Amino acid sequence: MKHRNTIFSELLKFLPRQTFQKVVDRHKGDKRTRSLKCWDQFVALLFAQLSNRQSLRDLVDSFNSKRSCHYHLATDVVRKSSLADANKTRPSAIYSEVFFYLLEKVRGALPKESATEMVRLIDATVINLNLKQFEWAKFRSTKSGIKLHTVYDPNAEVPVYFEMTHAKISDCKALSSLPILSGMTYVFDRAYDDYKWYHNITQMGSKFVGRMKSTARYEVIRKNSIKNERILSDEVIKLSSKQAQKDCPVELRRITFTREEDNKVLVFITNDHTRSAIEIAGLYKQRWQIELFFKWIKQNLKIKKFIGRSENAVKIQVLVAMIAYLLLKLTQLAKGLDASLQKISRLIGINLMTRISLAEIFLPEKERRRSVGPILQKALAF
Repeated sequence: MKHRNTIFSELLKFLPRQTFQKVVDRHKGDKRTRSLKCWDQFVALLFAQLSNRQSLRDLVDSFNSKRSCHYHLATDVVRKSSLADANKTRPSAIYSEVFFYLLEKVRGALPKESATEMVRLIDATVINLNLKQFEWAKFRSTKSGIKLHTVYDPNAEVPVYFEMTHAKISDCKALSSLPILSGMTYVFDRAYDDYKWYHNITQMGSKFVGRMKSTARYEVIRKNSIKNERILSDEVIKLSSKQAQKDCPVELRRITFTREEDNKVLVFITNDHTRSAIEIAGLYKQRWQIELFFKWIKQNLKIKKFIGRSENAVKIQVLVAMIAYLLLKLTQLAKGLDASLQKISRLIGINLMTRISLAEIFLPEKERRRSVGPILQKALAF
């Protein structure tokens, strides 16, 4: 009978073993290790993400119960103590590099962006942790937590950059590490109100759309004509406080907009003098896509309950969760699936160690029976 790999094995083909090993060697991840290599650690942690394991013991017991499938995953049974030590000590930079390798694969599978579509959404989300178990992440008297600072591509529906910090780090303080590329339009909320950063974006030849604080001081240079009833004002302004004039000495645009669904008045600040006011409002509306992304990963990936308590273990688990997200996205693109990522995640999780092709689990029931039937008959004949 012809051999059939598991769903998990087929999924791992998006990340060639030799590519992964080159990354490990660069970071000396397998130095002085006897049994559990970085690949074994990665496969086990990815198994936990995709099959929704609840704890380290649950992961190890479930993974080892499928030892008949380990050979074609190029791994072996794992010990709980070895995996715990690896999560605590192995370089998290390995998984960061793997994330960006897979991100390039996702972007390569998408149509090339036009200049008008090069939009990036910036936001952060807090993941609460138990103070007694994660004292290193304390940010309030009774709470611990981490924060994921993310740059998100709404057209590709993937994060293009993210950084994990302690929750006490403000969004503005994290700006120094966020990459700014020329020709982009960055959209963010009031948490990123930093005039020096606004000027840096402008100097890079990029645009930004944000919310203007009510306390901001400015003078109106001129008023643009209004062509939509939801636009209350469209003004070209210059910031007027001494520090603001020093940090951002360029003309900006202030747009007052009434949101249709609840009549809430929003005030935008932007350096974009080309798009119409209603287009600027439309760009800001896209920001909700990053909120939906945060909601999705919290509901479908293991980033709210952690199997290790050290900062390194938490960071590795978050990185593997993001890698799992990219693998699901690559499956959707490579197989040309109309199914949502949630459905793809659910079906892969249920069938992870099943010897069936990825394409078959998304077939209608009748077609799947015709596809799998002859194989089952051959197996029974033996």
